[in-house]
Amino acid sequence: MNPEVLRETATNLIGAYRTGKAIRSIRQHDTEPALPDAYEIQREQLNRWSADGESIRGFKVGLASVPAQKALDATQPILGRLTGRMIHPEHQPLDTKEFIRPRIEPALAFVLRDALRGPGVNAADAIRAVDFVLPALEISDSRIQDGPANAAEMAADNAGCGGVVLGGHPVHLPAADLRLCGCVLYRNGEVAATGAGGMALGSPLNALVWAANAAPAHGTPGSALEPGHLVIVPSLTTAVTAEPGDTVTTTIAGVGSVTAVLSR
Repeated sequence: MNPEVLRETATNLIGAYRTGKAIRSIRQHDTEPALPDAYEIQREQLNRWSADGESIRGFKVGLASVPAQKALDATQPILGRLTGRMIHPEHQPLDTKEFIRPRIEPALAFVLRDALRGPGVNAADAIRAVDFVLPALEISDSRIQDGPANAAEMAADNAGCGGVVLGGHPVHLPAADLRLCGCVLYRNGEVAATGAGGMALGSPLNALVWAANAAPAHGTPGSALEPGHLVIVPSLTTAVTAEPGDTVTTTIAGVGSVTAVLSR
């Protein structure tokens, strides 16, 4: 893609946030965008948000499970950025009008005490850098009609970042086996999905390591995992459609629970 098309695509995606109307596929003349182009589109949006005063508060590791990658013909996860306006407290009504096609799923939220700057970050580095983990519910969204057709479209759309509802009880890493922790997603009191931490790259910690090493390749703003950043790892279960009036809760063994209330 040439720079003009990249900027135009970023403008269209930003407009979708404002209008609540999804855009057509970002393919140009039946040509699929390359992944580097997609991250350039994402970066352009981040630059504009930062210029408007938005702060980068962390990262999302999208497509962290094998089924999710296969669905979009991907071979690796997709990195997205979290801004301050995307982060919400639990039990507080969340306006569904902020989203276009929201889906919700459990996630683990790593909160960093120290920076993680790749390349070369390993699991030991990540363990030392984590302050604590929180249970979370990730609300994914798509600004593209019918959802992304492939991994590049998802990357261009900021990995589908929509919102994150954080639990309030911090847990230190030694207290939970993130590989084996079972996870249950409840929608309006009924079980909607089940899974485990190992669905995310074998362990959510592996997803954190991947994010630390992948982030520098995608440039500024927010090109490294800094102290205080959140790193959200979903893909613990399948996602469910988020409808107005829903109450959605997840419990993650050894970590805790979190509830999102979606306003009507």
